Amino acid sequence: MAATSSLAQLTRGLSNGRIEPVYLFEGEEDFLHEEGIRRVDEAVFGGDDPGLDRDQLRGDEITLAEILDRASTYAMGGGRRLIVVRSAGRLPVDNAAGLKAYLANPNPKTCLVFSDPKLDRRKALYRLLQTGAARVDCSPFDERRMTQWVKEKLQARGFSICPELAETITAGLISDGLGRLNAELDKLIGSIGSPREVQPEDLALLVNVPRTGDAFLLAQQVLSGDRARAVASLRALLAAGEEPVMLLGGMSWYFRNALKACVVRERRVNPHAAGERYGIDAWRAERFHREVGRVGSRTLRHAIRLCLVADREIKGGGSRDPAHAFERLIHRLGRELRSGA
Repeated sequence: MAATSSLAQLTRGLSNGRIEPVYLFEGEEDFLHEEGIRRVDEAVFGGDDPGLDRDQLRGDEITLAEILDRASTYAMGGGRRLIVVRSAGRLPVDNAAGLKAYLANPNPKTCLVFSDPKLDRRKALYRLLQTGAARVDCSPFDERRMTQWVKEKLQARGFSICPELAETITAGLISDGLGRLNAELDKLIGSIGSPREVQPEDLALLVNVPRTGDAFLLAQQVLSGDRARAVASLRALLAAGEEPVMLLGGMSWYFRNALKACVVRERRVNPHAAGERYGIDAWRAERFHREVGRVGSRTLRHAIRLCLVADREIKGGGSRDPAHAFERLIHRLGRELRSGA
């Protein structure tokens, strides 16, 4: 079985001039399929007009024999040929011998790409391509990898962003998929204009991303145990039009990262290992230590559970006034802080 590479590994290989004769893009993230195809296209043609040497095909509109016939034909201009087969899972494979023979001896001047986010891995086509094609993983990103994508995209355009803002963007958009996230980042870049460090106020134009400064400050007030001040801040934010779900999302993010920092401290994790093991840099862990003081991991875990309860109340209609759900969170956590748990 051929090894599976990530999009980043594919890109590095292409930049080093390594273009495989056959690729299989597999996984459910449509955006990664299209981004991978775009990068292969750039590597094959280098921005030049491909003319008749690029074929865009669909598995439900062509036969395997026709695809292999085109793949065996050399490019018109003497360079390379690119054949992209989308919806490859719909391609009927009545006779696998032809594909097996081609994979054993592919045309070195043709790059053949099979792509399908819904590819059935039980089909003969997939089993054949498993061993004979360069496989590229297009599975959806987890939170950590998506946060890395945010930083890499911004850095590639000359912008910088602190880890907490990158993670906040991810927290707000992870459920919408990488394509939506990428579009929102393009909107952010266009709005800022000249490259610089991204500031918290810049995130206000992004859909589903909480106002980080307000949410973080409220979370700190809640953890301080000053319930009166936290409730007053909460009501002021809601009165100013802050979206309850987004505000709660920002608070939850803060509690989760404060918990990571607390665990690093309690378990005396080496600062250099903190990032790899818990996804938090040493300097950021130290900042959370200063902000949350002596609040322990048990209390922070309880804070996260209370956020889940408040989220269900707000979204499920358990609380007619979202402020009541927040206030219950503040008072319940405040009682635990007062008890010294």
